[in-house]
Amino acid sequence: MENLKQNLLESANQKLKEILENARNLVGLSENDFRVLADRKEILLSWTDELAEDFYQTLLSYPKTAKVFETVPVEKVKEKFKAWYRNLISGGGGEGFYRQQFFIGLVHIYRRIDNNVMIFMANNLKRNFLKKLFEHFEPDEAVYVFQAFSKLVDFVIALTVEGYIFTLYQALTDVAGLRPALVERMMKLKLEEIYNLFKREFLHPTG
Repeated sequence: MENLKQNLLESANQKLKEILENARNLVGLSENDFRVLADRKEILLSWTDELAEDFYQTLLSYPKTAKVFETVPVEKVKEKFKAWYRNLISGGGGEGFYRQQFFIGLVHIYRRIDNNVMIFMANNLKRNFLKKLFEHFEPDEAVYVFQAFSKLVDFVIALTVEGYIFTLYQALTDVAGLRPALVERMMKLKLEEIYNLFKREFLHPTG
């Protein structure tokens, strides 16, 4: 059991490193993005309550997402959102920050929050954040700050999306007792079947 736990943690850390490396090379995520936000944290943090209120009002106004709060108190979740936002603005990054973001992604998976909802709500947050930026900064600086914020939010979303795949893969290999190589072959065969089905039905429908 301990070996399984250790392997799971090692796999998670490796996946985290891969995503971080991709973010650094593909969108230029760096420690400077944290400095850009931290240098302006006084005004950015003053928006915490307003951004949180808008975020959860949007979720509560849509019956499908409002159902989540039938079992989880919205005020409790809202406070966690505020803590996350404050940490994003002034946390400074580092290994501890990245691990925390990976765990937050797993929390959303545990709560069965669909990836598409996560992506749409991240977009909602970024649009509201950008609106506030243009209200308080000159256009060039607003765009500069938004780019830093957007990269960090996208990084968190990437962790969540990858987390779905990661947990599914771990379930198949650990819980079901299947060898990683066998899981990969099974997934490849199934994906090929799905690919051919959708290619035929979506791109070349017969009737």
